[in-house]
Amino acid sequence: MKPSVYNFVWSTDDPEKAIIFNSLTTALAEVKTSRIDLLNIPQFDYAFLPENERRFVDELQRGGFVVDDTADELRMVKFAYNSDKYDSSLARLVIAPTLACNFACSYCFERPDQSDKGQIGQGKQNVFMTDDIKQDLLNYIEKIVKTGKDIFVTWYGGEPLLAKEIIFDLSQSIIAITEKNKVEYSAGMVTNGYLLSEDPHTVQNLKKNNIKFIHVTLDGPREVHDSRRMLKGSKGPTFDRILEGIRLLKANGIETYIRVNIDRSNIDNVSRLLDVLKENDLSDVFIYLGQVIPYTAGCKSYESSCILTEEFSRTNQAFYKNLNLMGFEAGRESFYPRFARACDANRTNAFVLDPDGDMYKCWTEIGNKTASIGKIGDLTRQNEEKGNREIQWLSWEPFEYPDCVKCKMLPICMGGCTHQAMFINRGRPECKEWKYGLENYVRSKFSSLKDLRAASSKSC
Repeated sequence: MKPSVYNFVWSTDDPEKAIIFNSLTTALAEVKTSRIDLLNIPQFDYAFLPENERRFVDELQRGGFVVDDTADELRMVKFAYNSDKYDSSLARLVIAPTLACNFACSYCFERPDQSDKGQIGQGKQNVFMTDDIKQDLLNYIEKIVKTGKDIFVTWYGGEPLLAKEIIFDLSQSIIAITEKNKVEYSAGMVTNGYLLSEDPHTVQNLKKNNIKFIHVTLDGPREVHDSRRMLKGSKGPTFDRILEGIRLLKANGIETYIRVNIDRSNIDNVSRLLDVLKENDLSDVFIYLGQVIPYTAGCKSYESSCILTEEFSRTNQAFYKNLNLMGFEAGRESFYPRFARACDANRTNAFVLDPDGDMYKCWTEIGNKTASIGKIGDLTRQNEEKGNREIQWLSWEPFEYPDCVKCKMLPICMGGCTHQAMFINRGRPECKEWKYGLENYVRSKFSSLKDLRAASSKSC
């Protein structure tokens, strides 16, 4: 037998014990340091071990810390990654019924010349999805559900609630199609949250139309958020209206996620937002940090404000500790790695749709016509250039990069963001936050498990 190549070993406060973590299985264990030698040798013969050592090895094998001599763990990683990537049971659609937005966020990567009506960008893009495009979309969905695929939709924008009637009409049609074909349908939405409280029926209609979760952004306490995410034109405040909308979502039982986009201008103010949420009885709403990244050419002017991943990791580690200390639901479970699934942009049966019917593989490219992989209503006539672009997305994988292949974090990272690797870094994958925070997060999980075990033993 041999130790796994994906083992991490860390010391504890007790010099006689150590923590071991495996990034392929994400198993975590505490072992005596006197037994660690088995994990530091290239190979050992199980048959010649004493009985008590064999029992120890049996336990290590259950967690993937030791494997058979013939095991090729890289192939295991590839198999697991591709099994998930090519799973054809679910079609994942990101649908933007409009690219118009009522906000003028300082760091937004979608920077078209948007108007309130008519067309965007001198006739290149419809502001709202037309009836023809809606029908093309429904025809596509009707076609794929006949193959037994479930449907998962993320409503996106622009600001999707500017086109809420389109969303509700399409949702009812999609629900009818999926029910008729006996497949599952579920949906979520990414919204700035400003229009949630405008009409008392909006949140109720979200629930009625199977929109199970909502992602909303608050970038800090009131004055910080309003300086970054202001109304278009008037530059008016938005924080209080969004907070009201989040309270409505909670009251209606819709799963809500609050994202805080951080960069150098607001990184020191995140903790004050937690105080506000606590005061508004929102400590059970899931909250997380997002790293502002210069995805497109339009972001270049904002690039100097962005923080590096290592700095983001330090902030995120402190953030999770603070969530725990303040009693937030999101802080009760330690931030813990899992096997990294393929990005939807790398999957078949997954795409992003804009109001004009153009399809994309990644939502950072939405509205950029040169990045389109085809039209929703005319897939059979997709030209060679667009076909090649789709193949570029579908064929990308981290196993082409020697640094990724030999990295012990490969199973929980998988090369990070594909868009960054292909178009920002020109072929060089960007390491994810695990590179800098893994040990901290695993130690936090280990401590919480020890506390839980201690509390359990006392109650017995």
